[in-house]
Amino acid sequence: MAKHTQVKAQNPNGNSLQLTHHETDSPVLPVAQLEQLHAFRPDLVDWVKDQTEQEANHRRARVDRVDTFILVERLSGLIAGTIISCFGLIVAAYLALHGQAWVAGVLGGGTLVGLVTVLVQGKKSVKKSSDQKG
Repeated sequence: MAKHTQVKAQNPNGNSLQLTHHETDSPVLPVAQLEQLHAFRPDLVDWVKDQTEQEANHRRARVDRVDTFILVERLSGLIAGTIISCFGLIVAAYLALHGQAWVAGVLGGGTLVGLVTVLVQGKKSVKKSSDQKG
C-alpha cells in the first residue's frame, strides 16, 4: 500500500516551495529515485538493492513466524476446549449413571451451553474481523 503526499506553496513574489513524500510498505524500489541516486553516487545503488532484498527476506520470515504462532495458538485453544468439554460431559454421564440426575443435567447442560456460546461468538468475531478488513 503506497501513500503519496505532495505540498506546494507560492508567495506573491513568485517564490515557490514544493515538498513531495512517498511512503510504501512494498519492497519495490522507485526507479526515479534510483536514477537520481545513480547520478549522485553509482556505488550506492547496489547497496540499496541489497538492503531492500535483506529487508524483504526479513519481512517474509517474520510473517511466516507470526502465522506459525497464530496456528499454534488456535490449535492449542481447540485442543484445550475439546478436552475441557469432553471432561465435563464424561463427568455428567458418570453422575447420571450413579443416580445424580439433577447434578448431571446441570453440568452436562452447562457444558453444552458453554460450547454453543463459544462457537456462536467465535463465528461472530470472525465475521466482524472479516467485515472490518474489507
